[in-house]
Amino acid sequence: MTVGGVAARLEQHLALSEPTRKVVHDECELAIRHGLSSVIVPPEMVPQVGPRLTGTSVGLVTLLGWRNGEVEPLAASALRAEACRLVAEGATDVGVLANVERLAADRGRQFAVEVTALVEVMQARGARVRVVLDTDGQSPAATTEACELLGATGAWLVQGGSWLGSRTGLSRLQLMRAALPDEVRLKWTCPIRTLDSMMIGIAEGVDLYNGDPKSLLEDAARRVSVRPLLVPVRGVDY
Repeated sequence: MTVGGVAARLEQHLALSEPTRKVVHDECELAIRHGLSSVIVPPEMVPQVGPRLTGTSVGLVTLLGWRNGEVEPLAASALRAEACRLVAEGATDVGVLANVERLAADRGRQFAVEVTALVEVMQARGARVRVVLDTDGQSPAATTEACELLGATGAWLVQGGSWLGSRTGLSRLQLMRAALPDEVRLKWTCPIRTLDSMMIGIAEGVDLYNGDPKSLLEDAARRVSVRPLLVPVRGVDY
């Protein structure tokens, strides 16, 4: 794997409470220079960041209802209206949270219907939809069932773990990967701290990561200057 290949699997968080113009500029330039997958911002920052990323290969991700600490039942019409506004302001990828409460109605089927409708609206506007699956309080079987439903909605990515619950471990990501269709990408929400952990995640089928791009890419550059950066083989190398 190349340094560029590592960069393409990283997403850069820019969620400061009062970011300065310089911080926004520097972080966006870092993402563009290294070819990161995306920059993630709260909805109120989309108008500020969108113009800086327009025309580049770096996506702009935001999450509907980001600031809502008490997650309410999914309000479909309001959700779609917010998503359309954010895409008009520059977002290319909108996320929606799936937690135990939202998946309770009809064993998640109603939620899946609403996500499918959102996907259709976003695709017409050239944007994508991801689902952030909060596995806190879910049994392994419930996680598998949820991923089977979400994998059929048209969402391009399902993300394991959220900012609200406890961290989702690799064993749960393995269940998610097994339940999702091959074409649906998988992200690990828990920030990856080392390149070795990232390589193991890639071997297990995890596609995208949070983490410190600068330190991870510096480590990758050091390694490839000495020897090839190889993804380990499960059952052989670990």
